[in-house]
Amino acid sequence: MEDVQPGCEAAIAQLKRWVNALMAGDFDVLESVLADDFQFTVEPRFAGGRMNKQQFIAFDRMIKSCSITFLGITARRMGDMVTSLAFAEVTEEFHGDLGPDMPSAAEMAGLMQGARLAYGSGWRQNSQGEWQCFSHHIFGFIDG
Repeated sequence: MEDVQPGCEAAIAQLKRWVNALMAGDFDVLESVLADDFQFTVEPRFAGGRMNKQQFIAFDRMIKSCSITFLGITARRMGDMVTSLAFAEVTEEFHGDLGPDMPSAAEMAGLMQGARLAYGSGWRQNSQGEWQCFSHHIFGFIDG
């Protein structure tokens, strides 16, 4: 299900480009999808709960394989900003150790086998008019 307000389509296209790049293992796409001041937040058990653009891309490069299916996307625009809310089913497998303050690769693989997650993102246009994500938050795992 998608509920995308007019004027939000290009930001949602970037969200889908991001997800498709992760599934294809094309992590360089993240350089253009994520703004330079990008911030990722999540519960503290994952790297203390916050990553900047470089940390987030380095973490994603540890993905060995993944499958992401959107269960629902909602997007709204006000002024220069689009916010998106996405529900997705995610399966991820990782290469080796994920670094300090992170669960082990085996623990993450167990957490991320068919996990249903809720994400919120903030989007704005850069100077070239391309939509970029500047804020991305995982609200958490969805039970049931």
